[in-house]
Amino acid sequence: MSTIQIRLALNLHVFGKVEAVPHSKVLIIEDNPIDREVYKRCLWPSPTSGFEFAEAGSAADGFEMATIWRPDCVLVDVNLPDKDGIEALAQFKAEMGRIPFATVVLTAYSEEAVAVRAMQAGAMDYLPKGKVSMDTLPHVVRNAIAKFRMEQRIEEQRAALEDSARRYQILLEAMPQMVWTASASAQVEYANRRWFDYTGLHSLAEVDRMGWDRLVHPDDREPTWQAWNQATASGSVFEIEHRLRRAQDGSYRWYLVRAVPMRNAVGAITNWFGTCTEIENQKQSEIAQLERQKLESLGRLAGGLAHDFNNLLVAILGGASYAMETLPPSHGVQQSLQGILQAAERAAEITRRMLAYAGKGILRVERAEVDQLVRDAITAAGVPKTIRLEFVRADRLPAVDTDPELLRQAVADLLRNAIEAINEQSTGAIVVRTAVADLGKQNSSRELPPAGLGPGKYVTVEVRDTGCGMDEETQKNIFDPFFTTKFLGRGLGLAAVQGFARSHGGGVRVHSRPGKGTRFQLWLPAAVEKSRGAVSSRS
Repeated sequence: MSTIQIRLALNLHVFGKVEAVPHSKVLIIEDNPIDREVYKRCLWPSPTSGFEFAEAGSAADGFEMATIWRPDCVLVDVNLPDKDGIEALAQFKAEMGRIPFATVVLTAYSEEAVAVRAMQAGAMDYLPKGKVSMDTLPHVVRNAIAKFRMEQRIEEQRAALEDSARRYQILLEAMPQMVWTASASAQVEYANRRWFDYTGLHSLAEVDRMGWDRLVHPDDREPTWQAWNQATASGSVFEIEHRLRRAQDGSYRWYLVRAVPMRNAVGAITNWFGTCTEIENQKQSEIAQLERQKLESLGRLAGGLAHDFNNLLVAILGGASYAMETLPPSHGVQQSLQGILQAAERAAEITRRMLAYAGKGILRVERAEVDQLVRDAITAAGVPKTIRLEFVRADRLPAVDTDPELLRQAVADLLRNAIEAINEQSTGAIVVRTAVADLGKQNSSRELPPAGLGPGKYVTVEVRDTGCGMDEETQKNIFDPFFTTKFLGRGLGLAAVQGFARSHGGGVRVHSRPGKGTRFQLWLPAAVEKSRGAVSSRS
């Protein structure tokens, strides 16, 4: 046993231990043995608790003894032979990080400055020696122990809360969704790092200044507020699908936003806990599926109308031709019959284009060089001199297996729409560009392809203009047959372009913004080694 342990064993005394009542361990650090005896006598006859004592005559021995015996309370004198008792207490606290027991400082001087020093050093209480009695000392010791234990419980609860908050924070940051909380009045109070990274905001103060609804797509703001007001009024879960702006590129992506109300003891909503889960791929799949269903329905309608119209044209053309052959060339009706034949031929062309849109036309497929067909289309489109035209050819552009006339017509239709868009502004520019895109397993192409295209090499023809552009609602309808706007409206023009592309296993992609021009991209599979010959293509 060490010297301290031997001294501790010799100095342990138990006075007046009350049966079945927990006793407290009190360490007395006092160099005056008479004072130590007085303190023990004052504590001994306590009617409510028993006390177990240990003694030390110096600060060094006392605090070393405290680390071994682990008392409930330490009575420490200020004036000790080796060190000021308050300084020793402060040093012990600094070394240990905390004082693991209640401490009462005793001194012969009743000065406020001494009391302040004692409390700052970590003591629970301060008592002048002149006021030590059988009434005061047990009361002070019990209160110091109770206060220390209460502070210990509070500290443990605070540490547990901090640990819980850290775990909660880690959980929120680890979640794949954007997570946020808001007040009952919809003011954002917390958002995880994923939310800030997506929105590009740096603080909640920015959200307050701009309003969180500015992150929502303009077309989705009103439905979002309606859903929010309904949820707050009924106290139900808030849930909506809407588009949120991504700071990285300014694009909008679809998210499922869901928030549950948090209530106080009386049931009133105090906060909302919400998540934003990206559903862009799911939404695009749904949109693509709806688009395919719409195209199939329109294709069936166009195909049916074209076939019925063809039957009527056969009768018209046959009757007009027979009449022209029967009547003398000088007959006055010949000119009218010639007009009927010309109109019927134009109607036949419309029928052919409707069949092309429906994917049921007869394609005269051959291997063709795209660049030459694009040049022919530029000539056919008749670009005005007021519009600056630029044609950018790709190096080593692969050939495509296509109906050259339909490809030439498709590019010409895209050019005519660009011309009409620019005519709204009188002047502008059109850039026609050919390129190659390779859609491998990792999609090495920098361009985003039309929906539904599989892996492989594609030839793209891009027509970009500086015209008035289109809003999203217009873009949803431009490929419908006979859809028309102020500057779009060439009947089957764009519808036939899309039908032509689909019949070849390709597609059309459009990007446009009001006032920022429009870019159309026609995607066609690059030719394989053998030409397919004449085939009938069905969508």
